[in-house]
Amino acid sequence: MQKTLYALVELQEIDNRLDELKAERGDLPLIVEELENKYNQKKELLNEKNQALKDAKVKQKELELLIEEAKTKLSEFEEKLYQVKTNREYDAIMAETDSTKEKLETSEEELLTIHETIEKLEEEIKQLDEELEKIGAELEENRVELEKKLTATAEEENLLNHEREIIINKTDPEIIKTYELVRSARDGQGIARVENGVCGGCFSYIPPQKIVEVRKMEKIYTCEFCGRILVYIEE
Repeated sequence: MQKTLYALVELQEIDNRLDELKAERGDLPLIVEELENKYNQKKELLNEKNQALKDAKVKQKELELLIEEAKTKLSEFEEKLYQVKTNREYDAIMAETDSTKEKLETSEEELLTIHETIEKLEEEIKQLDEELEKIGAELEENRVELEKKLTATAEEENLLNHEREIIINKTDPEIIKTYELVRSARDGQGIARVENGVCGGCFSYIPPQKIVEVRKMEKIYTCEFCGRILVYIEE
């Protein structure tokens, strides 16, 4: 058990250093992640707007063709009116003329709406392009800065993670589980040294008899108040 406790102390020191390395990066990883998400969302929205613009322009062409066809038909109907010989023929041509005029009016109204939609989409796309350019530049700047920090600490971090893995593989999984749970709940500190009769983590009083037991290092003891694993290490 003594070896296990010393291993936990070493593990805590390794984790402390890893936390320090992460702290040196500051908020950069979070900033990069947020900028990436923001960039991807804007990019997706831009794709949707471009597709909508493409569909609107297709609709515009269709309406322009319908309007052109309707105008051609109206010209033809107008010519036929001079050639009719019966009231029945006249009524039929007028009915077709009215129907075509109605379709023409509807198509022209739709075309006007489509023109407004296209203008709006083009403005939105322009704005999104500008936003993407700005976010992309900011993202690249932060990525470069983060990469510098990662490169500067990569060798040490890899070594620490390797040493950490060795300790974990040689230690009882249940003890490691306890350590990790307490560490995650206590600001990264799963181990606490007994110093001057108190827990080095929460500074709560520890009874003398328990200190004697902790000092023997024959069993895992935890602080009754903060739950940290207690160790007694001679300097």
